[in-house]
Amino acid sequence: MTQHRPTHYQILGVDTKVSAKEIKAAYRLLAKSHHPDLEYASEEKRSESTEQMMRLNEAYETLKDVRKRSEYDTTIGANGASRRPIVTLDTSDTDESRELFLRRHFHPSRSGIVKIIGKYQAQLMKLSQDIYDDELVAEFDLYLDDVENNLRNASNAFTNNPAPPSLIPAVLMMRHSIAQAADGLEETRRFCQNYDYTHLTLADSLFKIAVDLSKKSLQLTRI
Repeated sequence: MTQHRPTHYQILGVDTKVSAKEIKAAYRLLAKSHHPDLEYASEEKRSESTEQMMRLNEAYETLKDVRKRSEYDTTIGANGASRRPIVTLDTSDTDESRELFLRRHFHPSRSGIVKIIGKYQAQLMKLSQDIYDDELVAEFDLYLDDVENNLRNASNAFTNNPAPPSLIPAVLMMRHSIAQAADGLEETRRFCQNYDYTHLTLADSLFKIAVDLSKKSLQLTRI
């Protein structure tokens, strides 16, 4: 019996007519349950969790975007949409187009994210001198704004500049990295609201995962 790959909707456990708000809620719930940095009985289980998170991120990145979701629905024939064949031939996937995309979009976006996340511990150390000092809090908030801007700019760069087909796996991996970093950012902002150090522990793990995924994405550009 042929085993079909589950749809993004099935991965998130939602119906094809689900709202954007419900998609986000389902993703957040599953992400907490399958987070690869939780305690697992074995490395095999941890690896399975990491792969599941990648599938969840891919599903969420597609379904949360109105245009991408519409195109995906057409591809899988969801909600009565006419299914269209997937065209795999692309004459634009040349060495020149790959090099141009990497130089203009991929490498700047990736290095920007890695660089800004690399400042996290130092910025946190400054804040730890006195978490109630208004000046230190304001400086840390500015840093978090820089993180958010970097993530948004990278996401927009990949959305507005389609990658050559052979680089799509690398871009998808970077989108996973961005999603993890965005969750880390959110946890850090929560800490700034209630000073619950549990948020920092989770944020640190999420940022590390984001950096690891960015390294894997770089490796995929060399395949």
